[in-house]
Amino acid sequence: MSIDFSIYTINELQEAWASIDDEAYPDRAIELYQRLKLAGQPLYDDQEGELGVLRSIFQIFSGVSSGVGSFGSDIELENTLCRMKEERVRKLIEFRGLSET
Repeated sequence: MSIDFSIYTINELQEAWASIDDEAYPDRAIELYQRLKLAGQPLYDDQEGELGVLRSIFQIFSGVSSGVGSFGSDIELENTLCRMKEERVRKLIEFRGLSET
């Protein structure tokens, strides 16, 4: 089954990237990676950047997280997993002779 990522918003693409199993669905992971790169969008939440700080503040004050420490650890873990996924997908793109964008 093919997924039409062209109708996804940037937020939906980022959510899909964070949740995609790149080993089970390498073609989908490559497409998500390429679409986000082409749009100039980050593949994960950079905690040090302005967006990450604002998102963290919003989620803390909105009551989404159970605590600052665990929430920060969750973001750090998700970012680490997305960085590792990015590296695997970049190697796959290189191996297949594709363009990153």
